[in-house]
Amino acid sequence: MDQWNEFLQDTFAGSLGGVTFVLSAHPFEQQLILDSSTIKVRMQMVSENTSILKTAYKIFKYEGPFAFYKGVVSPLLFSFPVSATLFACYEQYMRYFQVDRDSYQLMHWGVGGVYAGFIQSFVTSPSELFKIVFQMQISERKRNSVLRCMLEFVQKEGIAAVFKGVNSTIFRDIPQYSTFFIAFESTKQYLQSQKGYLNIFDQFLAGIAAGLVCICFSYPQDMVKTKIQYEILESKQNRKFQGIDGGISKCIKEIYKVGGFKGFWQGFNSCAIYYMVACSAQLVGYEQGRIFWDTYVKH
Repeated sequence: MDQWNEFLQDTFAGSLGGVTFVLSAHPFEQQLILDSSTIKVRMQMVSENTSILKTAYKIFKYEGPFAFYKGVVSPLLFSFPVSATLFACYEQYMRYFQVDRDSYQLMHWGVGGVYAGFIQSFVTSPSELFKIVFQMQISERKRNSVLRCMLEFVQKEGIAAVFKGVNSTIFRDIPQYSTFFIAFESTKQYLQSQKGYLNIFDQFLAGIAAGLVCICFSYPQDMVKTKIQYEILESKQNRKFQGIDGGISKCIKEIYKVGGFKGFWQGFNSCAIYYMVACSAQLVGYEQGRIFWDTYVKH
């Protein structure tokens, strides 16, 4: 029964973290907070050098303010299983190996993040695939429903279409979430050692650190994944990024050929802002979800 309650707590807190992640990144709650997810995809997919402000201005000028919300339905729908899977797998690992949560456990934090990142990649990949498709619609408005979008690709290519880019998602998520949890747990440990306790602001700071560190270790892979998944709109015979590794090596060569080393970091400023804001909200939501469960549900 205790294991079942722990699983429900992980799922509840992880789902809440997923919702806060998505909602914190998409709306324009303040003019200085940009919808970096939409801007990030656009910056990754255009070849010209640009900035986050220029990209935001072009989107607003030619497509209107609601363009910043493109793709929001897909991540909202998938936020529950994606985030719940991530945190449930991480907590499962920590409990299985009976990791002491009050001591410095760098290896376990990293390996737990690898395990969690690998498993949740199979849920994340379809979510991000459809988000990219929605965000890259400019003049055409053919796809206005996640379900219709899914059915369109499944009818054309079968269920495998939904998982296009899963190899590149794993390629990104393993280093991303190993460093994510290392940065988060390390920051929490440091702050707690200084004060003897943690408050919501400390959780927020730990989330900022986790977001910034993880994106530094995974952004080039995210660039590769975005370009591979965007090819879902091309017919099979016109796709450049195919192979036993899911097109990863070919995509890496293409990016380097066109833009050199800098090509892998196009749009990084946008993504860094996005991850610092979203990860801090996600981890605060997750931590508060666990506290809520312990306080009002568990007992």
